[in-house]
Amino acid sequence: MFYIVCALLVAFLATLAAVRANLAGMQPGRRFVGLRRADWVRQPNLRGLARAGGVGIAAGVVAAQWLRMQGDEPHAQSSAYFSLMLVACAMPVFVSGLADDFGRGIGIVLRLAATLASAVLAGLALDAWVIRLDIGPLGAWIGVAGVSVGFTLVAVTGMTHAFNIIDGFNGLAGGVAILVLGGIAFVAFKVADVQVMTSALVLLGAVVGFMLLNFPRGLIYLGDSGAYLIGFFVAELAILLVARNPSVSAWFPVLICAYPIFETLFTIYRRIAVQKRHPGLPDLAHLHHLVYKRLVRWLVGSPLPGPRARRNALTSPYLWLITSVGVLPAVLFWNRTAALIVGAFLFAVFYVFGYARLARFRSPVWLIVRRARSAGDE
Repeated sequence: MFYIVCALLVAFLATLAAVRANLAGMQPGRRFVGLRRADWVRQPNLRGLARAGGVGIAAGVVAAQWLRMQGDEPHAQSSAYFSLMLVACAMPVFVSGLADDFGRGIGIVLRLAATLASAVLAGLALDAWVIRLDIGPLGAWIGVAGVSVGFTLVAVTGMTHAFNIIDGFNGLAGGVAILVLGGIAFVAFKVADVQVMTSALVLLGAVVGFMLLNFPRGLIYLGDSGAYLIGFFVAELAILLVARNPSVSAWFPVLICAYPIFETLFTIYRRIAVQKRHPGLPDLAHLHHLVYKRLVRWLVGSPLPGPRARRNALTSPYLWLITSVGVLPAVLFWNRTAALIVGAFLFAVFYVFGYARLARFRSPVWLIVRRARSAGDE
């Protein structure tokens, strides 16, 4: 518990330092605007310290695990080394995210190459490969030479970028990460995998430290570096949990990460099959965008910054609830493949049905958050 709190505090303090440095560097006449960071509502042109949340999270994880390396508790040094190795393997994709957060950005090809490099490093250093699919004879092909490596690279790359895709509103990606990491840590505890459990909990603590400044006011954002770091860690921890523990079903990661997985797959389908465009091009038609436009009607149309900030913050809990629809059954049936497959199928149906209802303006009235505007609203 001490190391989780340590990660939380270091992440919070590092993120707070970035917020203060960002505000100090603003023009004097804009300092009050800087205090209302949520007014930006996810403007994509923000760069620099405004998107330094990932730096704070990385600092929290490294500091906590470094302290564990100095301890003499059972498994402390081995688990700390395990987590620090994951951080080292994540450096290519993390740095590519930093280049986008603090510079003019880099192309999608270079970012994908950096993600593949990180996945290869983790596979070689920690033997983090997908080695089974738990679907009987149909999954036997995973044992063919090269297939396991290729499948692993696709899975890690997809999950890493999935967290970047869902990072659309204050607290959204962070809240999803907390739920998923908590589920991974619980199952790791059940199978006595101390290294995976402590790595998940320390990262969870660091994300909470970041969330204290990100949700609900959005004083700082996760940035590509933070989203990539979280997504990479989630992917690798899920793969390692299954690879190291035969009792954990290979479908456990699919269901516990159902929201980011299906958001990514559906986005690719929507852009290629429906919009006839490149799948890497951004748009404003993700599920979280539809929730913001269709369900969160808090003072909609108001030009004031306060209502915009409230609408932003009220969007994320909807997606947290959707995430829990996958996390809860995954945690309950972590060793029952049939139940997990059924759960993944039902989640896919639930996702597509809900998306279609929102897109066609047929969302239930009881899901809509609405408040009438008045002269006193700010």
